[in-house]
Amino acid sequence: MLMGLCVLIALAGVALTGGDLRRLADLRLQSRGLLYLALAIQVLITDFLTTWPRPVLVAAHLVTYAAAALIVWRNRRLPGLPLLAVGAACNGLTIAANGGTLPASAAALRRAGIRIDPADFSNSGVLAHPRLAWLGDIFAFPAGWPLSNVFSLGDVVIVLGATWCLHRVCRKPHEPAATFSPAAA
Repeated sequence: MLMGLCVLIALAGVALTGGDLRRLADLRLQSRGLLYLALAIQVLITDFLTTWPRPVLVAAHLVTYAAAALIVWRNRRLPGLPLLAVGAACNGLTIAANGGTLPASAAALRRAGIRIDPADFSNSGVLAHPRLAWLGDIFAFPAGWPLSNVFSLGDVVIVLGATWCLHRVCRKPHEPAATFSPAAA
């Protein structure tokens, strides 16, 4: 939800800086269907199927990151995507190193007002001995703020890469500069 809000803010930024959001319609994203499938699986496993067997959910979670890696690779020429890939790799590697869960700071979860049921699968949670904890969800938008949540350094880099991509893709092409011709004067 928080990432969605960041994308909406980036889209508004494009419009406010003179970009043309209609240019997104011309974007030929490779593996678009796989992207939608990976996003749908993420939503299902983190919001609806949280009581399914943990090994199934962990495997599905990791498969969505593998799908994301393929999508990024196939679209690597888009501006900003290499930066987005770095953020996704930070999250993906940290999740893989921690058995399918992105480690979260207990303090960040408290600040955000989030309580996680340890019996349910969560893509982010407090772990006893997290690996790469500094790449986990250590930042928080406090409870009481719209869409309060925790987020990671990888999430920040993903948003920066996506914003860069949106702004570059939606930028209007530069018109050629008028030239002065002494003969015309």
